[in-house]
Amino acid sequence: MAHRPDKPHLESKSIEVVCSSYVHGFCLFQEGCPMSDSHRIYLIDESPSDPHNAPSKERNGLSLEPRVSPCNINACFDNDGPGILSSVKDARHDNDHVLIQDIRILPTADEILSRRKPYMPTKAHDQTHHLPPGPGRHLDIIFRQLRYESVEPIIDNCYHAMQQLMVSKTQPQLLDYQYSQETAQRRRYSLLRNAAFEELIFHEYKGTMVRISFDCPRALQGGKIHRSGLFEEGMLCALVGLHDESDELTTTFFQVHLRESTDAMKNRTGNHSRAAIQLSFADRQDIPSIRRCAFYMHRLIKASFVLVDLPNVLLAGFALHLDRLQKLALDPNFAFSKQIAPTNLSDVLSILPPKYATGPNFHYNLQDLRAEKNDGAPFTMRPTQHGSVKDESQSTIETLLARTSLDRGQAVALHDSLNRSFAMTQGPPGTGKSFLGVALTQVILASQDKAKPRPILVAAQTNIACDEFLHDLLEKGITKIARLGGASTAEWVKPYLLRELTSKLKLTTIEKHNVNVARKQADHLFRDGLGWAEALSKDMLGWHSLKDHLKTHHTTIYDHFASLEQIDSDVTDLRRTKRYSGFAYEFWVSGGDIKDVNALLEVLDTLLGTCDVSNRSASSSSQFKEQIFAAVKSNTRFETTIAGGNQIWSLSVKERHCLVNQWIGELNPWKVCEGFAEIHRRHQTALSRKKQAYLAIDARCLAQQHIIGLTSTGIVQNWELLNSLKLRTLLTEEASECLEAHTICSLFSTVEHAILIGDPLQLRPQVTEMALSTENSGDYRLDESLFERMMVSDSDFPFSRLNVQRRMHPEIADLSRAGDYDYLVDHELTALNPPVVGMADRIYWLDHKQHEDRPDPRSPMSNSHSNRFEVAFCAGLVRHLIERNGYSLGEIVIITPYNGQLAALAGQLRETCSVLLSDKDREALIDQDLLPADSKLGCPKTSLDLRDMLRIVTVDNFQGEESKVIIFSAVRSNTQGKVGFLKTRNRINVACSRARDGFYVLGNASLIGTVDHWAKRIKVFREKGMIGDVIQLTCTTMDAYCAQHHVKRAYRVVTSANENAVRPAEVAPLRYPLSYFLVVIRIPLRVLKVLQTKPLSAGCRSIRQNCPADISRILYAQRLHKPAFAMRSVALFSLVATCVSNSVLVALNKALTQYARACATQVWCVAIAVVQSATMANVRLVKRAARTPVSIVAASSRVLAYAIRVL
Repeated sequence: MAHRPDKPHLESKSIEVVCSSYVHGFCLFQEGCPMSDSHRIYLIDESPSDPHNAPSKERNGLSLEPRVSPCNINACFDNDGPGILSSVKDARHDNDHVLIQDIRILPTADEILSRRKPYMPTKAHDQTHHLPPGPGRHLDIIFRQLRYESVEPIIDNCYHAMQQLMVSKTQPQLLDYQYSQETAQRRRYSLLRNAAFEELIFHEYKGTMVRISFDCPRALQGGKIHRSGLFEEGMLCALVGLHDESDELTTTFFQVHLRESTDAMKNRTGNHSRAAIQLSFADRQDIPSIRRCAFYMHRLIKASFVLVDLPNVLLAGFALHLDRLQKLALDPNFAFSKQIAPTNLSDVLSILPPKYATGPNFHYNLQDLRAEKNDGAPFTMRPTQHGSVKDESQSTIETLLARTSLDRGQAVALHDSLNRSFAMTQGPPGTGKSFLGVALTQVILASQDKAKPRPILVAAQTNIACDEFLHDLLEKGITKIARLGGASTAEWVKPYLLRELTSKLKLTTIEKHNVNVARKQADHLFRDGLGWAEALSKDMLGWHSLKDHLKTHHTTIYDHFASLEQIDSDVTDLRRTKRYSGFAYEFWVSGGDIKDVNALLEVLDTLLGTCDVSNRSASSSSQFKEQIFAAVKSNTRFETTIAGGNQIWSLSVKERHCLVNQWIGELNPWKVCEGFAEIHRRHQTALSRKKQAYLAIDARCLAQQHIIGLTSTGIVQNWELLNSLKLRTLLTEEASECLEAHTICSLFSTVEHAILIGDPLQLRPQVTEMALSTENSGDYRLDESLFERMMVSDSDFPFSRLNVQRRMHPEIADLSRAGDYDYLVDHELTALNPPVVGMADRIYWLDHKQHEDRPDPRSPMSNSHSNRFEVAFCAGLVRHLIERNGYSLGEIVIITPYNGQLAALAGQLRETCSVLLSDKDREALIDQDLLPADSKLGCPKTSLDLRDMLRIVTVDNFQGEESKVIIFSAVRSNTQGKVGFLKTRNRINVACSRARDGFYVLGNASLIGTVDHWAKRIKVFREKGMIGDVIQLTCTTMDAYCAQHHVKRAYRVVTSANENAVRPAEVAPLRYPLSYFLVVIRIPLRVLKVLQTKPLSAGCRSIRQNCPADISRILYAQRLHKPAFAMRSVALFSLVATCVSNSVLVALNKALTQYARACATQVWCVAIAVVQSATMANVRLVKRAARTPVSIVAASSRVLAYAIRVL
């Protein structure tokens, strides 16, 4: 193996002493450039040395011991200073820096190997910190917290992969192996072994890419890899390497570009055992990593590799925000920085009206808010200096109430938001937060200076929320809307996408020139990159990689090939000219004869035919080719000889290849790889300039719009574009769900008016590292939004509050008033919400003592919780509502806190109806192996399918949504008193405020009531008499029959969940031909296993009708305390189906009641069935149902569903 250089071999020069045009693409003057001598590949130094780099230290080593975080959350981190400021005066690793702008976002190999606790400052103001109080210190804190949240799972997975790679050196390599891995911290990832570099690729936009193959286990061979969920396009993955000679461990991060199955790779490998993926570099500015991969590809460094698939890690989801925070740290002048991060806590900073509203003649125009459009009287509001609701302010609010449809809470919030430059409004569930946001947008737009309008930036946490808000604006007549981001799926959005708007824009002369120049530079370097990549992959260097060497050491040969390509000065299409650069050399290498001009022109014509001819007419293209052909013909008269007197065109193909190999041998292979990495760097720089050219066009287009809508991620993706617009107004929807770092990134320095709307008492931003969560530690509070911190933690910060809810029926709203919303007022229309058809009560808590499941610790379910009883009960209740009471699936939603219960519910209900899962819930289930990656469960085929699908969702993914009927499955029921997620106040508030017409809770009230916020709500259920172990159902089919035949309704369907007693059903004789069922559901887990495995005996089925003695004898013989009784009770279905005697019914009811009471402590599945029917079809149905084996999971739901069906 060649010796690895300690420093680059390629000559390094400063940007000031070379031709910058050539460095950034190509020089328009070519040989006429005064700096033409620098037209070659150098390492360009464009940045000063970094004084804050971590000092050189011995690299961290790998331990084969499990990497386990401390159980004590307070012991997870160090707070004694970063880098060399730590207590030991030594950096923890090579990425441990004092200043955050010096920290690489993705972890280095040394950082992964470090076992020292990371430095993590807290948000406490009295915390010792290396920076003084103020915006810079605050940015430092939230950057380090957000980065840890983002990269800790990556570090954990890569450390485990390093251990696996090290161990594999001493173990035999198997073609089939278990690719799914789990770390000591129970993080799952996939490890693909024996990875190898196959090819270097150069992409037009992504630059250098690699194709890496690996041993493919049988479970992924063929098309299975495409259905596995592994290596999804755009996701992050890592290549972990172990150098053969030095045992040095390296990590290189990539983004997945394309998967290639074993079938696709067969032509390359000759077998079905290897698959491959095409990867682009995660950090395209990481030139050392690109250089290192070129060394690997050229076999200058030999190493062993494994590929690590990092599940659901999207680089754009965190890297863009972290990068923006680093840039802000250089100049922390974001809007309202003095209020967000004051340098002195004792300073009282008043919130004044926005700067644009402080002019002497400025008035807010409220005309668009008028309830009566015929109201022609002027309707304006003058900003007040203190935003207080007094005197003139109070008068304005009363006017708003009189002339608009705003309620008092909305009127006060609108007034305050317009008079505060930094305004926050809390909107409890159903109080019209979006309605307020639309009203504020209308007023601000109508009040702008018509001569100098500026767009309003509307931000939301999700694409769905953003689209819904923009659609509301569209319905109000605001049509000049631009939607940034390509993730929106709504059809109506397409005409408002930025790319659609710019396509209709006529470019100016300057814009056309800038775009053409930038495109030419990028295309030239792309062409060079293609040549370099192909040469390095095939070990046969081409013109692009040899020309600098020939120009320096074989000048006459270089001049000959260059002269053949020289064109006249009047040929101006340099972009195409560079596309065919090197064609003469390639023609020579392939054995071409310079005298055969036609063959040479044929090769040239082929190259020109592949050029981009967009925006050019056929005549223009033909004229260009004629010019080139004429130039080449005139150049073929020149011939150049080499030493020895031989003409280079007279050499045979073999001799030519020998000469090329001689030139290659003269090259330093390390230098060639470094040159390729430099071409990549220049290409990325050219792409950046090209982006800037298009950015100017986009900016002109956006400046003409009234509204710009996008997500918080979209803001950092388009930060430079938005910053160029000098935006003045920002409106953020659901601001309480947005991480503080994301909100700060949206506060451009030019923003004069920021309006944040949300509810900090509902869901917080989601974080995965519990050590940083507010729930587990009050010191770090990463999941505390800026909205919550300013409104709750800083009690002096002014905010508004909405208080009139328009969603829930007052009975349901009482649950919210019992908690954090005691000020909530019901709108008069909520009392008109219809009752739930099929249910006797609008709200009900079904209290039970059925324990949650205890899964195998080795199963995927061990990471979450489920409750089989609640699954079965939910299934029966849903079927009752949809089959017999007219509800559609889209009108019912089942909510649960746990992914385990979500998976169990989806698995149970998919048998009877279409199930809808949110994208986030699906990803979570797949990540925890609770759902196969290729499963279509929960995916709607079209948007029209949504109304016919039952929504099952976790609490965390249902904020901001609602449904007619909500069924909440609490899951937790145990003797240890563990309630888990149920103790979180924010989740309780969300769960109890989603229903419009009916809300039903399944849970162990004794256990859940130990949580104070639940206890308050359980008290409401008890006061209303709507809690117990029996839930009463009604039936529209029975009601219709009774009304039609003018008979008194004489039935009652109840469902019990109490394990201590079985309530006897009230049996009323029916004299009309209608079957009915009276069911008491019990869940006997031991007995259900018997039912599943043992068929009904023939002896039970042979019992004759009208034999009360036989019934009593069976019950007495088996006893209720024996499992066999369950089989006998099922056998009674067949018996009762043929019974017509009232004496039998009485005897049956008496016997069951007597023996049920005798063993009240047992958990049984007892079905009391009474059937009267005049049609034999129903009798046969009952018999057939009774003899069907009952599965463990579906037992209770089938009994209840059958009861409903018979009704």
